[in-house]
Amino acid sequence: MNNQFGNQPPQGGNQFQTPPPSSGPFEQPPGMGNYQQPGMQPAPSGGSKSWILIVLLVIVLILAGLVFASWQGWISLGGLEKYWGGKGKTSTTTTPTETTTEPSETTTTETKTLSNDDQRKADLASIKSALQKYYQANNSYPSASIVQKTLDPNCVLNSALVPTYLSKLPVDPLTPTYYYGYMSDGKTFQLTAILEDKTDAAGIQVGNNFIYKVTDSSVETTSSSTESNSTNSTESTTKTTEENP
Repeated sequence: MNNQFGNQPPQGGNQFQTPPPSSGPFEQPPGMGNYQQPGMQPAPSGGSKSWILIVLLVIVLILAGLVFASWQGWISLGGLEKYWGGKGKTSTTTTPTETTTEPSETTTTETKTLSNDDQRKADLASIKSALQKYYQANNSYPSASIVQKTLDPNCVLNSALVPTYLSKLPVDPLTPTYYYGYMSDGKTFQLTAILEDKTDAAGIQVGNNFIYKVTDSSVETTSSSTESNSTNSTESTTKTTEENP
C-alpha cells in the first residue's frame, strides 16, 4: 500500500516509450512503408503532352489558312503561290486586254472632238443665216457692244431671232464649259466658238482658247459642203463620159 502512489516505474519496463526523433519534418516513422496522406495525389504526367499537341494543332491550322489564302490570291507569300498554281496568277493576264483598249478609246475621243467641232461650225452658220434675214428686215444687226453668250437667257439674239428666224438659239455641245459668243455694232457682227481640235486650220489661238470666228463678210467652208461639191463634180464627170464615149 505504501508503494501504490509511488514514483517507481511499473514492472516489465516502460510501456510508453517515446519514438526516436525523425531526421526531417516529413520523414515517415519506421514501419509506415509508402504511406501517403489522403488528398495528396500526384499530378498526372500526361498533362504537358496534351498541351504540346494543342499548340502544334493551332500552328498547323494557321499555316493551312495562310496557304489557302495565298492560293485564292487574297495574300502573297513572297512568290510561293506560283508553286501551287494560285489564282493570283490570273492578274497578269489582264495587262494585254487593258493595253488593247487604249487605241479604241483614243479613236473614240478624237471622233467625238471632231463631231463637236462640226456641230459648232454648223450652229454658227445657222445663226449667221438668221442674222442676215434679220438685217434684210431691219437694215441692221442686233446690237451688242460686248461679247454676249448665247447660253445666257438675256442674250440679245434670243429676243431678236427667236422664234421668227430660229426656233431656238443654238448653244455649244459642251455648254457651259464651251460657249458661243456674239458681238455687233449694228452694221457688222462677229460670232465665235471654242474648238477642241487645235490643229483645225479654221481656228486661231487666242490666249488659252482656240477660236473659230464667223463674221457678216466671212465665207465658211464646211466638210458637208465639200463632200457635196465633190459628189456633184463626180456626177457631172460621169454624165459627160456617158454622153461622149
